[in-house]
Amino acid sequence: MLPITNKLRYLFLLLAISSLFLYACGSDDDDDSGTLDDETKIEVPQAYVFDSRFEEGASSVSYSGQVVRNLLLQDLKSVTDSVGKDGASPISVDDMLNLYAYDDGLNLETRTSTGFIPALENKYSALFTGKNLVGKISDAPVIGYDITADELVRDWIGQIAENSQDSNKLGTAMAYTTDDGVDLSQMINKVLIGAVPYYQATGVYLNGLLERDNSEARDGEDPYTSMEHGWDEAFGYFGAARDYARYSDDQLAGSVDDFTFDSNGDGSIDFKSEYNFGLSRNAAKRDKGGSGTDFTKDIFEAFLAGRTAITNQGSVEEISMYRQAASEGMEKVIAATVVHYINDTLSDMSNLGTPDENRANLNKHWAEMKGYTVALQYNPFKLITDGQLRELHGIMGTAPKYDEPGSSAYSSQVANYQRAKVVLQTAYGFSSTNMDNW
Repeated sequence: MLPITNKLRYLFLLLAISSLFLYACGSDDDDDSGTLDDETKIEVPQAYVFDSRFEEGASSVSYSGQVVRNLLLQDLKSVTDSVGKDGASPISVDDMLNLYAYDDGLNLETRTSTGFIPALENKYSALFTGKNLVGKISDAPVIGYDITADELVRDWIGQIAENSQDSNKLGTAMAYTTDDGVDLSQMINKVLIGAVPYYQATGVYLNGLLERDNSEARDGEDPYTSMEHGWDEAFGYFGAARDYARYSDDQLAGSVDDFTFDSNGDGSIDFKSEYNFGLSRNAAKRDKGGSGTDFTKDIFEAFLAGRTAITNQGSVEEISMYRQAASEGMEKVIAATVVHYINDTLSDMSNLGTPDENRANLNKHWAEMKGYTVALQYNPFKLITDGQLRELHGIMGTAPKYDEPGSSAYSSQVANYQRAKVVLQTAYGFSSTNMDNW
């Protein structure tokens, strides 16, 4: 048995170690800091709904800025697509930059439809102020291009504006397509999905999560901690509705009337809680077209469980586990989407030189394949290596090819795309069935 003095020293040492560990986890034993005991810890909820530890009756969930950026990204795609439609009007660089580098002084309304049910708020600044795409884009050089995503997007915007002034191109797919077949509307959209929401979710908010405080209200007055808010912002970029689990894969992969739902019955759609954007819908599309995957469930459960662990002031190890699961889930969705568009590209190529030839479709699918491949680089936790990404970009090249079946060039190109699928299957362990059928 230890003497009393040694016992006290031992207890003090344990307390000191425990305090350091709790601080590393973002906890604090001060009752005023919102620390939870076992009796007040919460269970994992069914929807992304979390009450504040600091303000009774208040929500601790906030990611309005991420919703605005998802809307701007979606609306920019609508604008770049518009020049290829019947009756199209020419557009200027500023028409596109007004969304890419949005300023609240423009007081613009979203172009995004909520179907038969009206939007609760349809102006960006009514949802949140001071948000745009350019301010959050990654400044890393793009693999395969060696310039930044911002430089690429600005160049592509300029080309679309110039093409739209050509009456022979306006109203056709060539208004947003380069002379060598690159669909710039798709390239802008897919590269930005990677360089803004995916990069911000994984490379910024999840990557820096463990350095955030989880013991006190942020800024001493917010209804959430800095760590809670960082996790919410990552979830906001994933783009799922708060009750994402209520949607089937068919609904999420369908029309706007299927992937939106007036959950609170107020007669309107709230973009901040009742609308599913980009990556959250792609997850369902790959589940629907695949076999043995449940990306929607895996990602949503990781976000729910991780946020619950943060709210309960769980350990670094527990929070890190859910962070990795959420990050990998989103990466696999993008990688599976690359596989999907490789398969579409191969199918389009097989019709070259036949009555079913459709170069506009080939250009579109090639750009979606290429753009999503660019997107894969923006995750610091990624499973694929930069070397594998460089190999993929080398295979895909900088524009689609139009060699007809039966030629040696066609056979070589098909073999190259099959090699690209091997690279992706090696990186992600996707089943052969899904590699063939996505």
